[in-house]
Amino acid sequence: MARQNINTGSTANDGTGDTLKAAGTKINTNFVELYSFLGGGDSNNLSSQVTFEDSAVVFEGATADAHETRLVASNVTADVKITLPDSDGIVTLNGATQTLSNKTISTPIINRPQILHCINDSSGNPFINFTRSASSVNQITVINAAASGKPQINATGTDGNINLNINAKGTGSVEVSKVAYESVTITSNGTASTAASYIICNKGSALAVALADGTTTGEYKIFTNKGAGTATITPTSFGTNTSFAIAQNEGAQCIWDGSNWFLVGNQSVTTVV
Repeated sequence: MARQNINTGSTANDGTGDTLKAAGTKINTNFVELYSFLGGGDSNNLSSQVTFEDSAVVFEGATADAHETRLVASNVTADVKITLPDSDGIVTLNGATQTLSNKTISTPIINRPQILHCINDSSGNPFINFTRSASSVNQITVINAAASGKPQINATGTDGNINLNINAKGTGSVEVSKVAYESVTITSNGTASTAASYIICNKGSALAVALADGTTTGEYKIFTNKGAGTATITPTSFGTNTSFAIAQNEGAQCIWDGSNWFLVGNQSVTTVV
């Protein structure tokens, strides 16, 4: 319906304008249309649940009280355009708990996300699967590095000592392009590091090294001796003997079977009973 304008005539009281009845009819028609628009189709009642404030549209609930929903434009300093998609749905709010579907998010910053199943690739196929452990307290921590640094994948958590498992499936193997062991150099009598796999012996005279029990079945210890003195390694638990000795420029490997250390793949090792 078009707006009804009252004809006020050419000059005051010249008799060319609308009659009082015609003017009143136009006024009523305009209000009927306004009420119909604001009242959602009921031309007898103005909306009781949607009102306007100077800076907000107010949505009243079923009961008129102090609890309303306000759509507010706060201190807008530039022209802002908000486009609603051509689709049904629920507006996403930053403080609400909501489930989002079919969204593409570019360069997001995500703090503490909860991933229930997997991360998919661009074709929607699983890229990384996640399996939750009940009451988990241990996890992995991934650390990047600056130039010349070494990125890390570490086992972390509340436990003091944590193994890190990397498993293949079935008869598959874990293939590594190149392996290097963490090393510690020992230059005086003492105990071999329990954290490093490669122990470098380097003393100008005889060196006595104690080797504590391993912590994981299949754990390796590799010894080399670059010092002039013979290095004698005495494991707490040894498979057959008491200790073994390594001359300068020689080496030896040990493996822990869960109960004892055993020598494997050694060069010029003198085993001492």
